[in-house]
Amino acid sequence: MKFTEVNEKLNQYLRLSTVPVAVRMMEAGEEVVSTGDGQKFRKMPMPVCQGMSLSRRYGWKVLLEREDMICPLGAVALGFVPAKPELLDGSMEVPYWVRTREARAKIARNLSKLEEGKYKSILSEPLAMAEFDPHVIVIYGNPAQMVRLVQSCIYLTGEPVVSSSYGCVGCGTYISKAMLTGECQFVLSGAGDRIFAATQDDEVCFSIPMSRLEGVVKGLEETHRFGMRYPTPSYLKSQVELPDTYKDLLTYLQK
Repeated sequence: MKFTEVNEKLNQYLRLSTVPVAVRMMEAGEEVVSTGDGQKFRKMPMPVCQGMSLSRRYGWKVLLEREDMICPLGAVALGFVPAKPELLDGSMEVPYWVRTREARAKIARNLSKLEEGKYKSILSEPLAMAEFDPHVIVIYGNPAQMVRLVQSCIYLTGEPVVSSSYGCVGCGTYISKAMLTGECQFVLSGAGDRIFAATQDDEVCFSIPMSRLEGVVKGLEETHRFGMRYPTPSYLKSQVELPDTYKDLLTYLQK
């Protein structure tokens, strides 16, 4: 399927308020393709989640390289920097709001990490405009919209979509874990997403590896056909009961 068609179907069935984003981890020697209208990619130091937000809200093509990374855990998760012993044993106070060394160490050790040094940069762009082969498609929406994607996955596999969230470093799940496992990821947006990327209180994140994209879109179409919809249709064929005063008044008016 063409990315424009996939984008249309995602918006048709999900009615998204921001656009789906194509994400590619770039290896050394890969070139960034310019868009058809001549627009250049945007590049400045920022967290990955902020770059994602610029793509989904502004429609920008965003390229972030190793030296652009300002989030240490994000840089580790994407394989741009090594997970040094001081990080893995919890000595470094990251995340700063986790106050025990043991808890920090567990987060650092369990965080999904791409192979160190394999990729030189991360490229994101609205799916409909993408001129490269993405590794994952990232979609933000409200829980009801994301449930439709969960239902679409289950339609073909029967396997539940397992959600894992740290309350931070979401890119380690919706990019790194999705690429490493080949499975869709449902992520509660954490601190960086909300503070730096303007992710709203009603927004959560869902990512789809390219190998799963066609199946998810088919699942959306088929489950829609069988009555699973967004907005979720209410069941309105039941008989309601009004207060007795209303019944008495109606009886009086009908006399």
